[in-house]
Amino acid sequence: MAEKGTRMSKVRFGIVGCGVIHEWHAQVIRNLSDRAELVAVCDIVPERAKSSAEKWGATPYNSIDELLADDRVDAITIGTPSGLHAEQAMKAIAAGKHVVIEKPIDVDLAKANKLVDAARKSDVVVTSVCQNRYGHGVLKLHEWLDAGKLGRLIYGEATIKWYRSQEYYNSGDWRGTWALDGGGALMNQGVHYADQLRWAMGNPKSLSAYAATLGHEMEAEDVVSASILFESGAIGTLTATTCAYPGFSTTLEVYGTEGSVKIADNELVLAKFKNGESYDGASMRGDLEHSTTGGASATSIGYYLHTCQFRDFLDSIEQKRSPWLTPELGRDALELVLGVYQSARTGAPVNFPLA
Repeated sequence: MAEKGTRMSKVRFGIVGCGVIHEWHAQVIRNLSDRAELVAVCDIVPERAKSSAEKWGATPYNSIDELLADDRVDAITIGTPSGLHAEQAMKAIAAGKHVVIEKPIDVDLAKANKLVDAARKSDVVVTSVCQNRYGHGVLKLHEWLDAGKLGRLIYGEATIKWYRSQEYYNSGDWRGTWALDGGGALMNQGVHYADQLRWAMGNPKSLSAYAATLGHEMEAEDVVSASILFESGAIGTLTATTCAYPGFSTTLEVYGTEGSVKIADNELVLAKFKNGESYDGASMRGDLEHSTTGGASATSIGYYLHTCQFRDFLDSIEQKRSPWLTPELGRDALELVLGVYQSARTGAPVNFPLA
């Protein structure tokens, strides 16, 4: 560990997967250039790896094994198709590399459990991307929840009403598939808000759900809704779609016996409490960059929230501690999503924890 007042040398990154999200990882690493450096990129499509390497000044590789063999690489970020995440992360752990895993942590709960176990037994830092937890409104909500200001929780609701064109799904043969995307609107776009709802309301006890594919040609669902009973006795709903043209704000609403809070795109919209306190978004809003959303397209998100998570990741490496956003959190969000899919598929309620 570095001595107090000093900082370790830069963490050298390799990026695995040069698709859409890798641009965010590369830019965030550049934004943190006093502490981080991108030295390698990897993609099974040679032209894609070469193009990225030229843009970001990195060495291109065409397999994760080649990248992991590069002694310069201290840490990797994984932005490949979701069904590959756990397997690739475990390879990195075995190679002694720190790991950032894009959402979802995987599409298979057994694989996610193996990854969590491998991370616990290792000396490396592993973080599951849940960057929306850094949103100003989300953090304020949890400050109030921790202080008990909402009283007993009664109802929670998360909605994701986004739009994705057919061209989006056609752009990668893995998109919208069960094998590699793990699902559709909920697994890919909505997993962050499954995480938000579970974080706010606690562990689920049971749920019932419906799902359908109504606006796109794809294997998985583009609209889904679930009713959830939480262990506390509170009730909630989780709804996701990629058919809501032109794309709208995500919302998280939490209602308790002593107050109510509504958040949109990670920013506070309104909070009212029985003790007379009241807050609106205008009085508490941060930089507009913080509230950018992916409602209209996959490329319309900003860098701020990812930067927050990468900064904590670097702090965790330097301080030899666990990251704030652990693999367990990614595993828990995945469990909730898979529970929704199981109920929608069978037409029966699902109990937690999942087998």
